Amino acid sequence: MKIIDIGCGIDGRTFEDHIPRDWVVTGVDILPPERIRHTHPCFCYLRQDARDLSRFGDGEFDLAVSIGMLEHITDERESGRIVSEIRRVARQHIVIVPYRYCWIEPHYGVPFFPLLPYPAKVALVKSLNLCGHREFLARDPQYINREFLWKSNAEYRRIFPDARIYLLPTLETIAIIRKAQI
Repeated sequence: MKIIDIGCGIDGRTFEDHIPRDWVVTGVDILPPERIRHTHPCFCYLRQDARDLSRFGDGEFDLAVSIGMLEHITDERESGRIVSEIRRVARQHIVIVPYRYCWIEPHYGVPFFPLLPYPAKVALVKSLNLCGHREFLARDPQYINREFLWKSNAEYRRIFPDARIYLLPTLETIAIIRKAQI
């Protein structure tokens, strides 16, 4: 199995440590290589922006995986380019993103956080220093809006028209899945 992990992050806790050891995983992220500490034996890291995966051919991978990255792309054009690249480079994909109506929002740990009015989000993050983001909000009052975009299932259906969307049992995240046509 040849996999591309888009927005792989610093370690394999998203999924690489939980898959067969003979699967080949190419991790891409914008992080410097010295920060990457994946332990999967067939993992290779490439510093790469997900908006342009032109170094990879159409359908080069059996599976594209992206866990907890797409909600951080708040510009619709950039998000669209990333989605197009995910759909282009792999025959099937799994994209995990926070559920807009989640019981407990996975980044901030606050019930229904994405639905709160922006001033309430700011007040909670500042007063409780959630995720250590108090300083970021002090420097940029629009920090949360610039760093997070919680989309509805309907919005994800529009940008992933050939995929199915599943609400995960924890009610925190959704999985956007396209299986290969056999």
